[in-house]
Amino acid sequence: MSAQRTFDTVHVVSHTHWDREWYEDFQGFRIRLVYLIDELLDLMEREPNYRYFLMDGQTIVLDDYLEIRGENRERLLKLIRDGRIGVGPWYVMPDEFLVSGESLIRNLLKGFRSARALGVEPVKSGYIPDIFGHNSQFPQILRGFGIDNAVLFRGFHGDADPSEIWWEGADGSRVLGLKLDEDRSYGDFYFFIRWPFAERDFVYEEEELVRRASEMLDYKEKRATTRLLLGLDGVDHIEVEPQLPWILKTLNEAPSLRGVKFEHSTLETYLSELRSRIGDLRVYRGEQRSPGYNGVNNWLLSNVLSSRIHLKQMNQRVELLLERWVEPWAVFAALEGRAYPYSFLQRAWEFLLQNHPHDSICGCSIDQVHSDMQYRFDQSRLIAEHMLDEQLQYLVQHIDATELQGSELFAVFNPSPLPVDEIVIVDVEMPRDANGGISQAVFGGAHMRLFDCDNREVPYQLVSIRQNSVRRFRKYRDIPGAEQVDRLRIAFRAHIPAYGYAAYSMAKERIPMPPFGQYSADPVQPNRLLGTMNRGSGIWENGKLRVLVQRDGTMDVTDLASGRTYGGLLIFEDEGDVGEGWNHVAPLVNQTYWSCGEVRSVVALTDGPLAALLCIERVFHVPVGVVPDESRRTDSTAEVRMKTYVELRRDDPMLRCRTVIDNTARNHRMKMLVPTHLQSDSYFTSTPFDLVERPFKAPDYPRHLEFARHDMPHNGLVLAKDDGGGLAVFAKGMYEVSARDDEAKTIAMTLFRGTRNEVLTDGGDGGQLLKELTFEFAFRPFGAESDAADLVEEQKRFAVGLRTAHTNRDKVRYGNPQRRERTLPKAHSYLHISAPGLALSALKRAEDEADAYIVRVWNPTDGIVEGDLSFGSRVQALSEVNLDEQDVGELEGFVPGSSKIRLSLRAKQIMTLKVKWSHS
Repeated sequence: MSAQRTFDTVHVVSHTHWDREWYEDFQGFRIRLVYLIDELLDLMEREPNYRYFLMDGQTIVLDDYLEIRGENRERLLKLIRDGRIGVGPWYVMPDEFLVSGESLIRNLLKGFRSARALGVEPVKSGYIPDIFGHNSQFPQILRGFGIDNAVLFRGFHGDADPSEIWWEGADGSRVLGLKLDEDRSYGDFYFFIRWPFAERDFVYEEEELVRRASEMLDYKEKRATTRLLLGLDGVDHIEVEPQLPWILKTLNEAPSLRGVKFEHSTLETYLSELRSRIGDLRVYRGEQRSPGYNGVNNWLLSNVLSSRIHLKQMNQRVELLLERWVEPWAVFAALEGRAYPYSFLQRAWEFLLQNHPHDSICGCSIDQVHSDMQYRFDQSRLIAEHMLDEQLQYLVQHIDATELQGSELFAVFNPSPLPVDEIVIVDVEMPRDANGGISQAVFGGAHMRLFDCDNREVPYQLVSIRQNSVRRFRKYRDIPGAEQVDRLRIAFRAHIPAYGYAAYSMAKERIPMPPFGQYSADPVQPNRLLGTMNRGSGIWENGKLRVLVQRDGTMDVTDLASGRTYGGLLIFEDEGDVGEGWNHVAPLVNQTYWSCGEVRSVVALTDGPLAALLCIERVFHVPVGVVPDESRRTDSTAEVRMKTYVELRRDDPMLRCRTVIDNTARNHRMKMLVPTHLQSDSYFTSTPFDLVERPFKAPDYPRHLEFARHDMPHNGLVLAKDDGGGLAVFAKGMYEVSARDDEAKTIAMTLFRGTRNEVLTDGGDGGQLLKELTFEFAFRPFGAESDAADLVEEQKRFAVGLRTAHTNRDKVRYGNPQRRERTLPKAHSYLHISAPGLALSALKRAEDEADAYIVRVWNPTDGIVEGDLSFGSRVQALSEVNLDEQDVGELEGFVPGSSKIRLSLRAKQIMTLKVKWSHS
C-alpha cells in the first residue's frame, strides 16, 4: 500500500446492466426486473442514504416495469424527478455496427423523448459499456445530442489503458472516454467489494471489506489520470445491495484508507468534477475494434457480424423500408394533403429498435429470444408496408391522368435523391378480362402498349407473367372485393425524377378475332422489342459488361470501358465452425471445401434486348457436421443445393446476383470469395456514416489474449481499387468481410455461420440455419475516374429498388377518406441532391413540430463536399439543427421562398436540416 494516496474521492455509481433478452427470454428477465425495481423503490423510500441508482442508460426498462406495475408509476416518477434514479439516454442499448447510423440516431431520439416525457433530461453520457467494438462516427453522433463523454470497454488496443482518454471520431469530433478496465469492466466496485461475499450470503466482514477496498484503490491507481475514481456498483442483471450505505460508511471511517472519500454518486456528478481536473490524455482515433489484449471480459467477439444472418437481413430490410421509403413518402404525401402517420411510424420504430440490443441483433442469445425478434421485425415491417401502400396509392390516385392514352395507370417511385435514367424492371397488373397474359405469351408482346407521361410509346421487354392472380381491394365504406389480374414483369428504359415519381399508362388491345363466317380480321400493328444479350456459348453482354460463365460455375466479368476482367467470381468456400454466436471457432482439423466443379446446369431464364436472367445451379458437397468431440468435420457429406441468379440490364454497369442456398449441413461457415487482382494494399467498407479504409494484410496480434479474427464489419458496400479503377461488391443484409493478402487480393464475404452452442444452455438448433437462405449482392466494376464515395448512394439504390402503384384512370377505388383534387403532375421530383458523393440519411417529420420536416445528409469523403439541395416546393423556413433536432442556427445563403440551398459539408460531417415548406 502506498504511503499516500494520489486521489481523494471514489464516486460509487450503483446500477444494473440489463440485457432484456439473452440467456433467458424477455419475460423471464422481466420478472427479475420487476422484483429488482420493487426492491429499489422500497429501499430508496425508506433509506435516504441509498441515494442514487443508474437504470443502465436505457429507458425501455421503465416501460417494461410499468406494464406490470402500473400502480407504482408515481413512486417511480418521484424518484426519477428527484434525481435519484438516472434514466437514458438510450431507448435500448444497441450494437454499433449491425444497425444503421440512422437507427442509432432514432434510438437516442426515442430515449431523450422518453426521459423528457417523465419530466427530466436524460443522463448525458454515451453509456455503451458492453458493446462489441465502436464505430468511427460514434463521437459525432454523441456530440449531436449534446453528449461530450462515453463509457467504454471493448475494442481499445493496448495494455492497461488509462481510465480517462480522448476518443476522436472520423470527422474530428472528440468525446471524453471513461475507459473501463479489462477484467471487471462495468462492475469493478461490485467485483472488488461485494462479489467476494456472495458465497457467504453477503454477510460482510469489516476488516475484509477495508482490505479489498485498499486492493481496489491500488489497482485503479495504476491507470487513473486524476485524483478522482469511478467505482461501478453493479453488473449483469444484479439486484441492489441494501447494505451499501453501511459499506460506504465503513470504508470512509477506516483509518487505513487514509481519508479517501467513498461517495454514493451519479455518473453526471463524477463527470462534472472530472472535467475540471483532466489534463493531457491519450487520444484514440476512429473505429475501435482491437481484439482483447488481456483481461477476462473485454473480448471483441467479432463474429457476431455473421451469426443468425436471417435476423440481420430482416433488420436491414425494415430499416431501409422505414428510412428510404415510408418516412420520405409520408412527407411527400403530406405535402400533397395527406396526414403524416406519425404515431404509426413511431410504433414501427419501437418494434424495430427493440431488436437492436447487442445480445439480440448480434444473434448470440437462445433460440426463444431470436424467435421473439422475428415477431417484432414482422410487426415493424407490416406497419411500414401498410403505410407505404397508402401513401403511394394516395399519390397515384390523384395524378391528373386525363390526357393519358391507356386505361391502366401506374407510377414508378424512386427512393433516391438522384434521378433514374436506366433500364428498370417493374411489376404491373392487367385486368384479366383483357386476355392480356395470353396475348403477351402467344404474340410476344404485341397487344399491350406502354406510354410514358408525355404519351410517348415506350418499348418494353416482357420478363415474366403470373396469370390468374388475385387482387384484393376495398373501397371506403364498402365490403372487400377481389378480381383476377395478370401480373407482368416488364423491362423498359425509365426516366424518373430524383425522390419522385413518373406516371405510365398501359393500353390493351384484344386478340383480333374475325366475325362469324369470315376468315380475316383487322390487322394490329405489333410493338415487339426483339434482340438478345447472348454473344455465344456462356457469354452475355449488356453494353457495359461482358459475362462469361465458366464450366465450373464461376464467372469472368469484363468491364468493357476499361477492358479489365475480374475472373473467378462466384467461388464459395466452406469450413467448419464449432463456435457460438460470438466467435467462429474452427475444429482442430478444419477441412475447407470450395464450390468449383459441381455445376448441375446453367440456364438462361430470360434473354432479351433489355434484360437477361441466368441461373447457375450447383450441388456443393460439404461435411454433414462435426464429430462428437468437435475436433474435426465428419467424413459423411451433405448435398447443399445452390442456385445463383445473375441479372444483366442493358447499359447497366452493375451485375445483380441472388444466391439461394438450401442449407442441410451443420456447424460450418460459408463465404463467397471475390478475387480482385488489384494492385492495392487496402480496401474499403461502409459502416454507419463512414467509408473505412482497411489493410489487406491485417495485424496478427500474436500476444493478445483474444485470438485475432480478421473479419471486419460492413453494411452493404465493400470495394477495392487501384490506379486503373476497381471493383465494388454491393450486398443486402450481409455484415462480415475479410481480406486476404494473397496474389489475387481476395475479398471474402461471409454469407452465414451455422452454430449450435448457446450461452448457459445445452445448445439449440436455431443457430444452425437448417433452411433455405437467400443472399442478394451485386458486382460493380468502376473506372479510374470514379469516386468511391459515389458508390455509397448507388449501393443504397441497389438495396431499396423501385416500387410501383396502380390504379384505373377512370375508375379510382379510394380505400380511405383522405382525398384531394386529381391535379398532381404526371412526373415530379420532391428532393434532389446534386453534390457528388453526398449521401442521404433521413427525410421525416420533426419530432417536436408537426409542420416541420427533417432532412439529414452526410459526407463520406475525406474532403469538403459542396453542392445543391433542391426541393420540389418553395421553402418557407430552413435552419440547421443538431441530431436532437435543437436549433443550431439559420443556414447561410438561404432565401425564404426559394427551392434550392447550397450546402458545404466538411469531411465525414453529418448535417441535419429542419425544413418548413410554403403552403401556397
